[in-house]
Order: sequence, then structure tokens, then C-alpha cells
Amino acid sequence: MFFSNDMSPQMKGRAQMLGMLLLAGLVLSSFAFAISYAVDAWDTAANRVAPRQFSVTGEGKVAVKPDLAVVTAGVVTQAAKIGETQADNAKKSNAVLAFIKQQGVQEKDIKTIGYTISPRYEYYNSPPCVSFPCPPQRPPEITGYEVRHTMEIKIRDFTKTDAILDGVVAAGANEVGSVSFTVDDPEKPRADARAEAIANAEEKARVLARSLGVRLGRATGFFENGGGYPMPMYAIDGKGGGFGGAMEAPSRAPEIAPGQQEIQSLVTITYEFR
Repeated sequence: MFFSNDMSPQMKGRAQMLGMLLLAGLVLSSFAFAISYAVDAWDTAANRVAPRQFSVTGEGKVAVKPDLAVVTAGVVTQAAKIGETQADNAKKSNAVLAFIKQQGVQEKDIKTIGYTISPRYEYYNSPPCVSFPCPPQRPPEITGYEVRHTMEIKIRDFTKTDAILDGVVAAGANEVGSVSFTVDDPEKPRADARAEAIANAEEKARVLARSLGVRLGRATGFFENGGGYPMPMYAIDGKGGGFGGAMEAPSRAPEIAPGQQEIQSLVTITYEFR
């Protein structure tokens, strides 16, 4: 606050007192506003009612018969030169593919899932070094190449599974993997399992509401556990001949039994109650 030099000491004193009173008033007003805001906030929080709700879980299961058999067949060949083993592998692979198609398997159900060319090495065991400096070690030498062609076959007609397993070996496949059974389109049975799980949860919620003496309200939350898809079921173990050798065809193929698979859904639903 500025004072004029012409003001008397008495006037200056009164002006200073007035300024101090105004400043004190501003401070008290600010403090009172802060207290009022804090009280209102505390009152609002104290009177806020927690949501009245509970959660229940429901489970649904659907048994489904597999409609797809999946098997892997591989052709492994070896030769001193890349071109030779590739040609040999192509010839045998084409024979396997031709046989599979003759069995009525559609082209869309046959795919290559692996094709590799790997060198074959011969390693030399050098005598242990007993004095320094040690003589140079003889590096391994490439003696040939291996070509591995692996195919995945989907079989929809289970009556042909045995014949296909036998036939691919006779046609030139020397690695046959396990046969697995699965569902081609699991979405519908999965939706059926989910609907059953939801109905199960709703029934649990109604029973719980009656036990608590409250009225069941609307659903406010939903969660479905992961999974729900059928796991492949393996029927037999195939054994590869390895090293490009012929795999001996079994005298009688094992009986294939796809059985049934279970698709499960587990849900959690949150409900309001009054």
C-alpha cells in the first residue's frame, strides 16, 4: 500500500490498520471456503451407497463327436547330391499325394507343413592334445544331403482312415505321425456350452436371491474363462523309418475310434439385487 508524503502520521496509521483488516478478511474467507468444500466432499463420500451386487459362476458342457481326423505323413530322402535327393523326394511325395487324392481327400485338406534341406556331416575324432601347440582339428565334411517333406492330411470319411494310413506308407512315406481327432467347426458347440453355462449361472443367482431375501436385478458384468475349444484326441503313435529308409507297412492297421469330445464353458456373471 502506498502512502502520500502529505498524509499525517495519524492518517497513515489508520490506512495501515484498514489494509491489515482487509488482508485478514481475505485470508479468513479463503479458509472458510476450503473447510466448506472439504466438509461437502466428506459428506458426499460418507453418504455414497456401495453397489448392491453379487457374482455367481455357471458351467456348461457339450459332448460332440469329432468329424475330422488329422494325420501327418513325411517323406525323408538322402543322397550325395542335393539334386538327387530332391528328385527322389519329389517322386515319392507325388506318389503319396496321388494316393491320398485317390482316396477322395480334397486338395484343400492336404497341405505341406514342412520342407527342409539339410546337409549330412561326417565328423572325425582327433586324438587328444597332450602338448602345445595343438595340431589343427579336422573339420567335419559334408557327405550328402537330406530332404524332408511333411504333409498334413485331413480325413473327413473315417471309414478310409485305416486304408490311408496303410497306403501312404506303401506309396513312399517313411514318417507317419499320430492320428488326432477334432471338430472342424467348434463355434456352434462352444456357443451351446456358453448358453448352458449362462442358464446355470442365472439359476444359481435366483436361488441365492431367494435365500438372501432380496430381489434379483439386472446383470452388470460378464466374464468367460478362456478355452472352450476341444483338444485333439490322439489315437495311435506313428513311427518314422528315418534316414530315408522305407517304413514297413503294418500287416493290419489299428482300429480307429474317434469317440467323443467335451467342450466346456465357465462364465461369471455379476447381478444387482434390491
